[in-house]
Amino acid sequence: MSETLASHLTALKPEIWLTGTILVMLVLDLLVGKRSARTVGVFGLIGIGGAMWALMNQSSVPVRAFGLISIDTYSIFFRALIISATGIVMLHGMVFRGIEDETRAEFGPMLVGAALGACLLVSTDNLIMLLVGMELLSLCSYVMAGWQKKERRSAEAGLKYLVYGAMASGLMLFGFSLLYGLSGSMWMPEIALAVSEAWSLGDAGQHMIVVIASTLVFVGFGFKISAFPFHFWAPDVYEGSPTPVTSMLAVASKTAGFGVLIRFVDTVYLDLTIAEDWLGRFGYVIAVLAAITMTYGNVTAVKQNNIKRLLAYSSIAHAGYLLMGVAVMTTATVDNRAAVGIGMESILFYLVSYYIATLGAFGCAMAFANRFGAETLEDYEGLGWSSPWIGACFIIFLTSLVGLPPAIGLIGKWLLFKATLSVGLDWLAVIAALNAAVALFYYFKIARALFLRGDTDYQEGLASKGVIPGLAHLSLIVLAIFTVYFGLMWDGIMEWVSEAVM
Repeated sequence: MSETLASHLTALKPEIWLTGTILVMLVLDLLVGKRSARTVGVFGLIGIGGAMWALMNQSSVPVRAFGLISIDTYSIFFRALIISATGIVMLHGMVFRGIEDETRAEFGPMLVGAALGACLLVSTDNLIMLLVGMELLSLCSYVMAGWQKKERRSAEAGLKYLVYGAMASGLMLFGFSLLYGLSGSMWMPEIALAVSEAWSLGDAGQHMIVVIASTLVFVGFGFKISAFPFHFWAPDVYEGSPTPVTSMLAVASKTAGFGVLIRFVDTVYLDLTIAEDWLGRFGYVIAVLAAITMTYGNVTAVKQNNIKRLLAYSSIAHAGYLLMGVAVMTTATVDNRAAVGIGMESILFYLVSYYIATLGAFGCAMAFANRFGAETLEDYEGLGWSSPWIGACFIIFLTSLVGLPPAIGLIGKWLLFKATLSVGLDWLAVIAALNAAVALFYYFKIARALFLRGDTDYQEGLASKGVIPGLAHLSLIVLAIFTVYFGLMWDGIMEWVSEAVM
């Protein structure tokens, strides 16, 4: 084996671990049969742990593997979030009663396949590899969304996700074809030069191509991050999918979407040769979309009764907050690139805070569904007294999602607001602050139902005994501890985020 090939394979160790994990899980399922669900899940967790170990031992020196995959601190950051989230979702999926035992063993390989696609997606600046990663992530997600075949709402979720996703992918692919026609290249840096020249030196026709191509590409990214007006799939899919799948879509899939969006915006539109006239218009559109997305998500969440549907609209609102950072990035000029770093740092830190709190919130929702069959606010009434640890953890996660002390969500929102004010987008910061007040109302409807409504007597539910259920519950407590600890001691996260900025 040549030294070059060995270095490329070393750079892709996490992806190789994930691929090997998929193969081992499939073979085990064939060999052991219906009894293999728990065994397959354990080997899946071991494989995901191996992928995380390989990732944490990677060098921070940038490497381009096989000319297509960029292994740098930025991709390491996003792959760490994606792989670790997949491990937690895998653990929760092993104990979730909503997944039938006959198909539980096949659920693991599909979940790891989605993680593999997400890792490829955030690590490339080539449009072909970007599409391969996005479609691998999407196809696995479509299947998992409709996993509960005996439930009408799950089948509806899978069908809606497939139809809307195919439409968004087709529009994005058409946008990529226009960019290829403009530049003659599939590489983002070369597309950046062509976009800048077309806007600065081209005629009205070339201006129109840039606008149409950018709009179509953003449709695809907007769908993946569930930003308005490409969010319409999220509430039904989140509600109808098994809760572990909903957690995967809300955390890992959205993280991958923002990972590729930031890389695309930074490489294609924020190059040193950028046409500032075009960038100013583009940035204004992003800022308006951020304001509309967070407002729509928060206001609509107020009316929701189903917990997963409420958290779906919450996820849409958080996409709006994250787009604030993208709007900050696009205020950069040729002479002053500081806004790019400020905006990117605020997005990455907010993603970490969102990652911890959202994984925990959906994990708590799964625990209540497992034990009590609870899905609505009425079902939650008084359950905090029957499961005080889960109820307390749920409130900690909700506190972080609102942005209250001492949770890490406060630091995430503070950095976003600070970044927005630093570049003169005061109106956007005001809208975000008002939205945080709205979010406080509907998040604490859950807390009120758990502890201040209904019967305070102990309610008997279905018990979950064993090592794996114990680990699943322990994961929620650990996430709650992280939520508070990093809210007080965020220097380590901030240092990691600063190193990850491109």
